[in-house]
Amino acid sequence: MKNSFLIILAFSFLGGFFASCTTNRGFVSTVKRAEIQQVQQFEPLTLVGIIEKGDKIAYSDSLTEIAQGLFETALSNDKTIPVTEKIVIEDSIVNDKVQYEIYLMMRYINGRVHVQDIPIPPTIDSILEARNERFGLLAYSQGFVRTDDNYDKEFGKGAAIALLTLGTYYKMPNKYVTHGGIVIVDSQNNNVAFVAAESFNYHPMKADTYQKMMIGLVRLFRKRYY
Repeated sequence: MKNSFLIILAFSFLGGFFASCTTNRGFVSTVKRAEIQQVQQFEPLTLVGIIEKGDKIAYSDSLTEIAQGLFETALSNDKTIPVTEKIVIEDSIVNDKVQYEIYLMMRYINGRVHVQDIPIPPTIDSILEARNERFGLLAYSQGFVRTDDNYDKEFGKGAAIALLTLGTYYKMPNKYVTHGGIVIVDSQNNNVAFVAAESFNYHPMKADTYQKMMIGLVRLFRKRYY
């Protein structure tokens, strides 16, 4: 995660954090559970920022690195989705392309694009086909934390506005938020087989956040396929 490509990506991604978060969004195609015998897992994309002034999120490489490890552990511990192998991409250029394609998938999913209309990303598709594999697991998480000083100031502003408007308008800040999703892409049908995405008022730097996230994300998978 320590390269300029992903840092540039982070600024774009975190910049739209407040507007892009989706809650409890799930989608499954007509693929049967019996067809999903093995899934190849790509390296998850994780982005974490810190808010020190106003609502401006600044990307943090150090926080992201820690969160990435916590998220990967939670993914590995959950056995609901039949992951048979983790794909390690040694070529940094190809890996950047894959991470960018996961980013684009997130933007589609968090936006208003119908999941049925989202094509499988080309680089990810080619990697799966080269390995003679049909299904790939893409996972992502993004989050932020506020400093205590920023939270106190923003909370005070929100309380003052609520008082001045007699409660007709108020905006209280979130001290932290974590948003994540999982996507299973189908290289045979060239589309998305499964999507689940949720937002949580959980701290992005705590292990149980990602454990709870995975419970929520795979609940839809279990509901559809079990």
